[in-house]
Amino acid sequence: MKIIQREDIDIEKWEDLVNRDPSQNPFSRTHYLDAVAENWCVYVDDNYTKGIALPFTIRFGFKSLYTPIFVRYLEWFGEKDSAFDSALKEIQSHFDIGDWNVKEPFYSCFSNTFVCQLIDPGLTDNQRPHAKRMLNKVKRLNYSISIGNNTSLVHDSIERELPQKIAAFQPKSLAVLRKLVNAIASTDTLVIVEVRKEKEFVGGLFLVESGSKLLYLKGAFTADSKKEGAMYAAMQYAIEIGKNTNRTFDFGGSRVEGVRRFNLTLGGLDKSYVNYEWNRAPFWFNWIKKVKNKWKKK
Repeated sequence: MKIIQREDIDIEKWEDLVNRDPSQNPFSRTHYLDAVAENWCVYVDDNYTKGIALPFTIRFGFKSLYTPIFVRYLEWFGEKDSAFDSALKEIQSHFDIGDWNVKEPFYSCFSNTFVCQLIDPGLTDNQRPHAKRMLNKVKRLNYSISIGNNTSLVHDSIERELPQKIAAFQPKSLAVLRKLVNAIASTDTLVIVEVRKEKEFVGGLFLVESGSKLLYLKGAFTADSKKEGAMYAAMQYAIEIGKNTNRTFDFGGSRVEGVRRFNLTLGGLDKSYVNYEWNRAPFWFNWIKKVKNKWKKK
């Protein structure tokens, strides 16, 4: 096993390894990581039969392994043998700092546990009463939902609605999202859901088809339409797309408890994944980082 930098990766072999995985999450695909990661490399064997992607940053000469925005976790592809058992220790030796989410824990290694929400295509209706009330409410109003092809409509809605509500959605993150959506669209796996009230666009969703998964990437709606249930209706529409194409619907990577409750209301079920953290950087580096983060929040 060895680390191979982005410019030296055999992309055809890497994509073949990712494609052989049954879940086929998009987070480890070349076009996806090129769009969201500052830098990335892979930890693989010589023949690309097993391995994992490693996004990282470099600050003052220190390398930090991290989970980029719009990526929930990275995952190990291929056989989980002795190489998997020793992978975390080998990877940690190459990075001074780590704040890294992975799909499944490495053997005998402590980790933090997070949850995401999924709906399998064969799952019976698991919606909670509040969701059913909101869906019934929006049906009585003059809303229409359809598949669209205009990325700008949804982008503009996200840039108008989300920065005032979510601190992470500032110009840099919004630019990454535009780059990512364009990259996904170039692979013909982007699905756009558009919602209108009396023919006026009020919001929409970006979805990603990836193998057996339909991933909710991001979306936004006007405040009035959200109160009337437009977000519920759009997500239910997306869930039905997943069922009709025999795909698991993936609600995305938010760890905000309010978002989790919304997902559970629509029938999502918790699925755990893990996070590893370590820090071998000197005091002065961590102090500078702390001060910088403090100023970002002002």
